[in-house]
Amino acid sequence: MGDNPLRLWLVTQFYPPDGGASAVRLSRLARLLAEQGHDVTVLTVMPHYWSGTIAEPYRGRLFMREMLDGVTVLRAWLYASPSKRARARLLNQISAMLTVALRGTFARRPDAILLESHPLFMALAGGWLRRIKGAPVVLNVSDLWPESAVETGVLRADSLLVRLAIPVERWAYRDAAQIVGMTEGVVAGIRRAGADPDKISLITNGVDLARFRPGAGDRRALRDRFGIPPDQIVALHVGNMSTTYDFAPILESAAVLPEIAFLFVGSGTQEPALRAEASERALSNIHFAGVLPHDQMPDAWAAGDLCLISMGDHGLSYGTRPAKLYEALASGMPVIAAIRGEGAALLNDAGAGIVVPIGDSAAMREAIHRLAGDSAKRAASSQSGRAYAEMHLSPERVRDAYLEVIRRAVHQALMRR
Repeated sequence: MGDNPLRLWLVTQFYPPDGGASAVRLSRLARLLAEQGHDVTVLTVMPHYWSGTIAEPYRGRLFMREMLDGVTVLRAWLYASPSKRARARLLNQISAMLTVALRGTFARRPDAILLESHPLFMALAGGWLRRIKGAPVVLNVSDLWPESAVETGVLRADSLLVRLAIPVERWAYRDAAQIVGMTEGVVAGIRRAGADPDKISLITNGVDLARFRPGAGDRRALRDRFGIPPDQIVALHVGNMSTTYDFAPILESAAVLPEIAFLFVGSGTQEPALRAEASERALSNIHFAGVLPHDQMPDAWAAGDLCLISMGDHGLSYGTRPAKLYEALASGMPVIAAIRGEGAALLNDAGAGIVVPIGDSAAMREAIHRLAGDSAKRAASSQSGRAYAEMHLSPERVRDAYLEVIRRAVHQALMRR
């Protein structure tokens, strides 16, 4: 098909106005593809991610169609619940799989389907749509699920959800025409699961360099909300507050560095416990901003002076590149990260901060104290991080890499006819 425009489907459970890293990443890719002239349709469900409930104007509807940034978005109902129990999660994911498959059954045939693999059961919807539409599937794997859920303690290895998910994962790898892994660790996991190495590609994430840049946000917006003085150093934790992360080193640092404000932006399963511990220990320098719309995230980065990433001590820490790290680099935010493997290598290559051992509260505390007191080091890290982002993290690079894989899948499908 050469360089001709393609009719593409993007199948995912999470899409704006839902937040989260996957919704941000996929909507950016869809917009860039549409701007290039491709006919992009997103098959997804009603927004529900943070609250666990479907909000107006989406509530009470089986299907819905809308246009967002030049992209056609076809939505379907799903079972949504704030419960974190395995049964509720299973009903949520299976209902999304069924209704998206139903919605796609009656949509116009695409040239190719880009399928987000998490939650994994959406791959079954992709398999159904591949068969009835005759379009190849490119499976995008951002997270080794259910392996990641077991590693971080979200699910037990013997749980019903895990027992159901493992054979689905193996089948999805076999069924896809092409597979994209978003980190080297993910690619290695796909290979361990027995996928054909010849159809696996590595495409690392990018970041919106125009939206996230030094000086893009309002520095006072969040500071004024919490009464933080203009000259006080603010350490940020941005994003999901899940069991992927270990917040003990951050809390211990806040306890012995009262002169520094610690600002949490986001939510997650650990947030209630963190709030309770901060209150119990009377840590008045800790503030919780909750979930912000993505278009307000530049204000969050502008409010800070350094970014904190504190991974938990599990196998995922070797093959993780947190989305917040990309936004921090683009925003010129110095980073202190308790991380290993790819994430540590990325931060060191960028020259944008300090890597400390995972679980080492003293090392985290010392790094925060040192960087907070060294404005020259912060400025140098800021400049290096932004320069690295401009050189390596362009969203256009990501778009072009996905297009290459998608066109390969389309070409292979045509050759088999």
